[in-house]
Amino acid sequence: MLQTKGQVDAVRVITLLDDYAGYETSFYAQHGIAFLIEVSSGEICKRILLDVGQSATPILHNMSLLGLEPGIVDAILLSHCHYDHTEGLVDMLKAINRDLVPVIAHTSIFRENYIFDPFIRNIGITAKNGPEAIRAAGGHLVLSDRPFEIMPGVISTGVVPRRVDFEQSGIGTYNLADGVISGDKIEDDLSIVINVKDVGLVILVGCSHAGIVNIVNHSKEITGIDRVEAVIGGFHLIEAPRERVIKTARALKEMEVNSVIAGHCTGLKACAELANQLKDNFELLQCGKILNVP
Repeated sequence: MLQTKGQVDAVRVITLLDDYAGYETSFYAQHGIAFLIEVSSGEICKRILLDVGQSATPILHNMSLLGLEPGIVDAILLSHCHYDHTEGLVDMLKAINRDLVPVIAHTSIFRENYIFDPFIRNIGITAKNGPEAIRAAGGHLVLSDRPFEIMPGVISTGVVPRRVDFEQSGIGTYNLADGVISGDKIEDDLSIVINVKDVGLVILVGCSHAGIVNIVNHSKEITGIDRVEAVIGGFHLIEAPRERVIKTARALKEMEVNSVIAGHCTGLKACAELANQLKDNFELLQCGKILNVP
């Protein structure tokens, strides 16, 4: 298991896309998520885009409002295959307009992935954003199911072990391979963990299909660091039983996470429970929200 000693001086997380545009803003919202993660280490500053929504259009609009040019993106990480996190990929690469932009993802990211309720629908990556289209648009695929450092102190989690008993595995999606349909455990669910000097871990998630408590535990394990400064992203509790929601909020409180910022697929009831238990340590995610650590 990776035990990184790398660390960064500071990180700034800019929410480029969420389901909620925010009160009195001109941002575009969309069912999806995208974060621009700006990492500073000495004289080095790198920017990683976590997920690309289901369209590049609102992301580029929101970047323009924030005074950001797409060309500043140094790498893209896809948290998992679902359309609301991947469909904007090739258009974002075209806007970045540079060769060999690393596109980091799990080895199974291109599998055929379906839902059947209320009718058969492919919710995974289509040919529009397939390997050849990615390469043609300037992307360079980096596929791994193991934890590794994107740069010192910035880690892709790899596959997250599912150990917490109340965090269910799977959401009713299915894979199609060699003519066989099988239940999907969404093992391609990856997150980004950043070790900030003298502060602790900042954990960024897409949908937390591995379970947000599992992800936090795994992040501690692969870094050897127990202190968690912030967890930000979607927790996919929107259809979770109330018992799971309560246990999740309680677990994050017991972990003493300093800042929990949740949105996208978390759901209103889960956000209310998180706010109830975490008090001032909880914030609602929205387009344009910026987190600076330290």
